[in-house]
Amino acid sequence: MRRYQNVIKVGVGVLTASMAVLPTLAFAAPESEIGGASKVGESLAGLNSADQPDSGSGEFDTAKGTRVEESERETERVVKVAVVTEKEISVDTEAFAARVLGTLNDERGWGADGSVSFELVAADEAELTVRLATPGTVDELCAPLDTGGYTSCRVDSDVVLNVDRWASATDKFLEAGGTVDQYRVYLVNHEVGHFLGQGHVTVCEPDGRAPVMMQQTLDLEGCEPNGWPKPDQ
Repeated sequence: MRRYQNVIKVGVGVLTASMAVLPTLAFAAPESEIGGASKVGESLAGLNSADQPDSGSGEFDTAKGTRVEESERETERVVKVAVVTEKEISVDTEAFAARVLGTLNDERGWGADGSVSFELVAADEAELTVRLATPGTVDELCAPLDTGGYTSCRVDSDVVLNVDRWASATDKFLEAGGTVDQYRVYLVNHEVGHFLGQGHVTVCEPDGRAPVMMQQTLDLEGCEPNGWPKPDQ
């Protein structure tokens, strides 16, 4: 199988050139409601807890789309997407899928120019699969790229997101003034950007924001955090 070759070296390892950010949508869950899976899951963008296992079985549950709002825009291309979560992760798969599709179809996203929209489908119909996985499984799925239990990757038609990054972002991103929610937007848009043929960018935008295809997980190069391809749309 042909694998994505855009990699970077960090320390002694090699990391895939992909990481992302999050939507500015935030679902508030009062502390009195903790214990209700849907409320807690939504407040963590689908997760029921920030504390997740380090490894899993590599088997996944597929979102049925009960909470996904499909894009009504007419676009040149419609990408069929499956959203799956590893079975050992404590997650509301439907809430996670809603966040992923909401990010991809946002007016600030890749389809801002009318070129593309994204439709949730069953796994056997998908041309792109977005996977939320434990660090150990991410390492396996991204090999031979070395994700070091830390980063995420895109391999062929799979976008593989590290659950730890989804839960807590990275120190670099947060120290630059970003939020965990912004990072999730970035993570989705960055990795799917690779699927759409986008390569890495290393220079800040004229307004100081980081391009979504900058590797903001590792270093923002003095730029301001940004998760949107077209933030001003």
